[in-house]
Amino acid sequence: MTGIRTPHPLAHDALICVDAPGMAICPRDGQLRGRGVHGLFHDGRRLLARSVVTIGGAEPEPLSSHTVGAGTARFLAMHRFVADPVPDPALVVDRTRQADGRERVVIRNTTRRRVRVPVEMTLGTDLAPIGELRVGRRGPDLAARVCPGGLTWSSADGWVVRAVASPAPETALAAAGILRWDITLQPAASWTVELRVTGAPAHQRAGTTTTHAIPAPRAPLGPPPWSEARVRCDDFRVAEWMRQSLVDLRGLLVADPEHRTVPMPAAGAPWQLVPTGRDCLWTARMLLPLGTRLAAGTLRMLADRQGRRADPLSGEEPGKIPHSLGPGGRAPRYDCVGSTALYVTLLGEARRWGLSDSETEPLLPHLRRALAHLAATLDTHPDGFVRVGPGGPAPCELQGQVYEAAVHAARLLREFGEDTDAGDAASPDAWRKRAADLAARFRDRFRVEDAAGPYIAAALDGEGRPVAVPNSAMGQLPGTGILDDAACADVARRLLSPDLNCGWGLRGIGARTPGYHPLAVRGGVVRAHETCVAIAGLAVHGQADAAYELLSGLLEAVPHFGYRMPEMHAGEQRVPGHVPVAHPLACRPLARSAAAILPVLVALAGVRPDAPRQRIVVRPPAAPAIGELELADLRVSGDPFTVRINRQGQAVIEAAPEGMQLAI
Repeated sequence: MTGIRTPHPLAHDALICVDAPGMAICPRDGQLRGRGVHGLFHDGRRLLARSVVTIGGAEPEPLSSHTVGAGTARFLAMHRFVADPVPDPALVVDRTRQADGRERVVIRNTTRRRVRVPVEMTLGTDLAPIGELRVGRRGPDLAARVCPGGLTWSSADGWVVRAVASPAPETALAAAGILRWDITLQPAASWTVELRVTGAPAHQRAGTTTTHAIPAPRAPLGPPPWSEARVRCDDFRVAEWMRQSLVDLRGLLVADPEHRTVPMPAAGAPWQLVPTGRDCLWTARMLLPLGTRLAAGTLRMLADRQGRRADPLSGEEPGKIPHSLGPGGRAPRYDCVGSTALYVTLLGEARRWGLSDSETEPLLPHLRRALAHLAATLDTHPDGFVRVGPGGPAPCELQGQVYEAAVHAARLLREFGEDTDAGDAASPDAWRKRAADLAARFRDRFRVEDAAGPYIAAALDGEGRPVAVPNSAMGQLPGTGILDDAACADVARRLLSPDLNCGWGLRGIGARTPGYHPLAVRGGVVRAHETCVAIAGLAVHGQADAAYELLSGLLEAVPHFGYRMPEMHAGEQRVPGHVPVAHPLACRPLARSAAAILPVLVALAGVRPDAPRQRIVVRPPAAPAIGELELADLRVSGDPFTVRINRQGQAVIEAAPEGMQLAI
């Protein structure tokens, strides 16, 4: 697309409504003026860039704005006349915009006299792909045509958009994109107009063009693939965060184009409103306490895209799981072995939460191919660590992911029998040995020390030397099992240091590291989901005090974001009177950030199921610093499970699947 080039647009202060594949990005006054990335989108296209309401030629004065659920924004404004003797509003404008293309404007007369006034709605679009807007590029506004009840636009590449108002406008001016009504309001009366925006690629057939309306956002999906769990806690912020998270995750659901009945969460809005391999894996794993349906769909979807050949351009290799799913017809990307390790771990964890034999057994050939790839990757470098690219670094968190996958592999292969034709890649004993050897090498090579004490290096460089940078990635290690108790205690101490813990979560790198900046995407920002992974891992490993201290920081931050935690926020130190700042390029909501609170609560409650062995262990690591906590309607093997942790840290199981052995 050619046209105006501007800096990367920002959306951190916008109201973002998502009802995938629909999305609305709105300024705080609700008036879409074609600026930046504001607009109404469907399937990555901006259907409406302008939607400006004026009354008597003037814009209403904004009063308030907020999101309602995930997919609706509400704006309240007022209009005053110059001749009014008092500053009270003569007219109140109540406006709602929905991500599925509907907009409603209600104008209410609050005076004691009859009011006659013209109302205009100025509409326009450029039909820009969001990818073009993201790099600061947009085309000119398209010419409008009058259609029954409104206006229509079409682009050179075949998209057609139609905006229809009810009641129909008294005047429609295509050149200016204006719909006009002359309204008369009696005292206390109101007037309402509803706008419906639809659009899709036009289909050319036999010389005719037909335009299809926006398909129902979730017609093939039905209910979300998880239970609607309820959280009750003395700290009200916990339950509110969980409630908003489930609302946002519902709004992010889309259908996999190759499996129309399988709902997948898009990575996040506004920049990644498509599923990606790694985000699906993380989100499905985090939501396992609400059932295994999402995990089962994710495992099947990625199994169908598992690598089958060697392709240097995409990174595809036999058995490798894709990192990116390649939206828009592009080929999947297989950039890192981490997705393959996460795939194995998701399958292993899903079995613990009750994934059935009938769902697991068709995945076993894919599991064995993934393990063959992991085994070959471990053997590639002489030091036995997994690296990013040939001769590249060996990140600490990647070693933890591969270790965890090896442990799950040994259990899965033992449970379902090894494939003697696949060699030691399918041997439980071989994977137990790989896990033990990797842990021993890791504890020897990654441990470093500075004046503040020992910690885990961020990575080994291409020559095998530790990259001695304090970093939040070490927080992903405690839950994997690759650390012993002493190393886990060292990690907990370093994570709590002011160098890494800014008071609103974990910075990516320490504040004393050269080049640190609190808004640096690859350094100083706080990623909420990464901090949550650290909290859950520390709780599982017995470092409850550290876990609760980090959680307290996130609970201080989340109300400032309306309980919709952004993908990342600035790593500025928390001080009285300051508030956390969302990164200007962050997704909000992000599926991983939304889902991450659940495994934190499950870990702090000490819930650990083992469905194949018909056993559930509930052992809280400590008395909850957040007060009494109840997790209701979790799912183990598809059946409800409810547990309450009282203020003394004692577990009370109030509902459990029949036949399960309970250990408290």
